Amino acid sequence: MKKNVFLLAFTAIALCSCKKESLRKMTVIRDCTGTYLRADGKDYHVCNDGLLSGYKDGVAVMANIRPVSECAEQNDRIVCMMLHQNEGWVQVTKVK
Repeated sequence: MKKNVFLLAFTAIALCSCKKESLRKMTVIRDCTGTYLRADGKDYHVCNDGLLSGYKDGVAVMANIRPVSECAEQNDRIVCMMLHQNEGWVQVTKVK
């Protein structure tokens, strides 16, 4: 009996601790400053923009993103001297 209770409690904790990725509808935005994903009127600068290379500007995608503090992948890129207001760097974890 104690073994079953322990197994049930362990299973419940394991299931609760699994973080499900929730995909959000976002729009791919491209300009000379980089690639962005727009959701709810806010643009997020995509660090790993290679994942979006097959998607055209303006197309809607389902994506999951997570914020990152810096983006080493973009350090060597030359961009234009234009300001693109954004909410910071994000890493795309999944895209459909």
